[in-house]
Amino acid sequence: MNERNAGVTLIELLTALAVLAVLLSLAVPSFAHLRRQARIGAAYHALTASLAGARLAAVSHGMPVTVCPSRDGERCRKDLIWEDGWIAFLDPARAAQPAAPDRILQRGSLDDRGLALRSTAGRHWIRYQPTGFSHGSNLSLWICSREDGTEIGRVAVNGAGRTRSERHAATQPCRYVP
Repeated sequence: MNERNAGVTLIELLTALAVLAVLLSLAVPSFAHLRRQARIGAAYHALTASLAGARLAAVSHGMPVTVCPSRDGERCRKDLIWEDGWIAFLDPARAAQPAAPDRILQRGSLDDRGLALRSTAGRHWIRYQPTGFSHGSNLSLWICSREDGTEIGRVAVNGAGRTRSERHAATQPCRYVP
């Protein structure tokens, strides 16, 4: 091998760059889809883990624990909007708000501004009894995409306090987000 063949020609470099550009153009959409699915999975996990923790706290403390939407992490909202965050607090008086800041057990939130989280009409909060049961009728929290307005799925809490999540194919319009 002589010294003239030690480098790469311009044609070889351009060919390698063209192959790299084609591979990247094929891979980037797949990575975007994987990233979106990971964000959706993280939203489901944050919500279901928070609800399970609140139920466990009600049983272990022997008093009701309420989970409600919260904008500031201190007070409950009075609407159906959960994507700004939520709190779980000890609620022995079954009040609409935490009695004191030290009664708040956990704060949760979605780390994704591309998702909306809304509860069904008529249910603004979830209250777990010391038995682990949920007070009132079933509650559903709908997860929707803000990007295309489609329904991604829901997390449902039944009267027994069990949490169940459903994922949808994101083909129907979200009925809970404007």
